[in-house]
Amino acid sequence: MIRNLKIWDESMIYLIIKNIKENNSIFIDIGCNYGAYSIPISKIKNKIDVYCFDPSKKSLDKLVENIKLNKIQNIKYFKIGIGEKEKYSFFDDNLKNYKNSGSYQINDDKRGTRIQINSIDNLIKKKIIYPKKKIFIKMDIEGYEFFALQGLIKTINKFNVMIFFEFSKKILENHENLETKMSKFIKDNNLIIYNSNFVEQKLEKLFSDIKKLKKDHEVLDNFILVNDNNSNY
Repeated sequence: MIRNLKIWDESMIYLIIKNIKENNSIFIDIGCNYGAYSIPISKIKNKIDVYCFDPSKKSLDKLVENIKLNKIQNIKYFKIGIGEKEKYSFFDDNLKNYKNSGSYQINDDKRGTRIQINSIDNLIKKKIIYPKKKIFIKMDIEGYEFFALQGLIKTINKFNVMIFFEFSKKILENHENLETKMSKFIKDNNLIIYNSNFVEQKLEKLFSDIKKLKKDHEVLDNFILVNDNNSNY
């Protein structure tokens, strides 16, 4: 399992680890899969609480194996999809339909298994997540990222939040007028977008660039959202 494999997306994982400088932090892994991010982060930052969310039983079974294999004690995991509110949807984790298990998707057209969805704001309110001053979040949920962001408004405005997310064509497929909606969301919540070198990015350029990607390229890159009032990490 993961102990014997090269770390996936190593540069982004170590960027997250580098920014978790204090123990007054938590890490939330949205779309944790088998723990490619959570396992190395929880091992190196073993004093912080790590919360893993994935609606796939197959993925969580592999995560549990990796937790045991690596003797990790600071991960809590939940078979829940993360979105904008508490609801039910569907999740297709039939590997025959995808390139790999990291491509499993939440959908509203009743493909796959009926699953529970909830927001991070609600999970904090229900004391499933115990927040601390700094909250680091990784999102990789195959186009469902903007739904998850909409369920983070209270958290973003109350805590120091840093969100690592993948900007892909799939996010465009899930929303109409996404550029307008996302621009308003970023402005209303005082957010700044950075690339992995912490160079500020303009949302308009990201949308322009992703539309120029070749057909066989799904992902533009990984980016970081930070609330403007707390951008001095």
